Amino acid sequence: MDLTIFGYEIGEVIAEGTFSIVRKAFSQKLQRSVAIKVIDKSKQSDDYLTKCLPREVSIFAECSHPNIIKVYQIIESSEHTLFIMEEAKADLYDFIDSQGHLSEEVARPYFRQISQALEYCHIHHIAHRDIKCENILITADNIPKLTDFGLATCIKSSESCPSSTFCGSAAYAAPEILNGEKYDPFKADIWSLGVLLYVIVTGCLPFDDSDLSKLKELQIQSLQFPPSPSLSDCCRNLIDVMLERNPEIRASIKHVVDHQWLRESN
Repeated sequence: MDLTIFGYEIGEVIAEGTFSIVRKAFSQKLQRSVAIKVIDKSKQSDDYLTKCLPREVSIFAECSHPNIIKVYQIIESSEHTLFIMEEAKADLYDFIDSQGHLSEEVARPYFRQISQALEYCHIHHIAHRDIKCENILITADNIPKLTDFGLATCIKSSESCPSSTFCGSAAYAAPEILNGEKYDPFKADIWSLGVLLYVIVTGCLPFDDSDLSKLKELQIQSLQFPPSPSLSDCCRNLIDVMLERNPEIRASIKHVVDHQWLRESN
């Protein structure tokens, strides 16, 4: 597809996945650099094309929050779907990997903003279902941005609407998902958010995900923290209430945002 007709000067590939690539580009209209996510429809399943992709397009069209990646334009053709998005310098995984881990003081404002983005989603009946470090982008201004709503679901009904689809990465998946149970996707997001915070402040995953059966066993056991770095009791408590095995008593996103650790000032 010739994107020059839309006013974009296409640059290098900055990320590449199995079913899509992301290219750097310059927008003549916006007079700024942007990122263009190119989804090749020929490589997608019918289920993705008929359910997931239209849902992602709809969610991006509706969402407006300073910590959700901004989509300037969506271009559709018979072969591709293109998301024209604001540019980021890295994802959270690479950002943490470059530093080992983030201190609580540095981590707090990042996690606060990520939590506020998820709170916005949940208030608007959107469960992300794929919260992980790779789906948090960091801009040049060091602002975290939630992205990739390809597995998200929008539940408008006020009644409980359990999910049964296995979504996301096993390392971030709640026990009820790994056990094949029907689950509350909003509470599953909170578990993933707990794994995210654990990774941010320790630099490692809370559970070894190399063996699925062992992963499920580890989730049953008492949560262990590495001896270093030493975490405050308040930070540990926040992680504990998010990584509560029982989804019925697991924290809600409101409880997370209002938690004492996030209200502390640096």
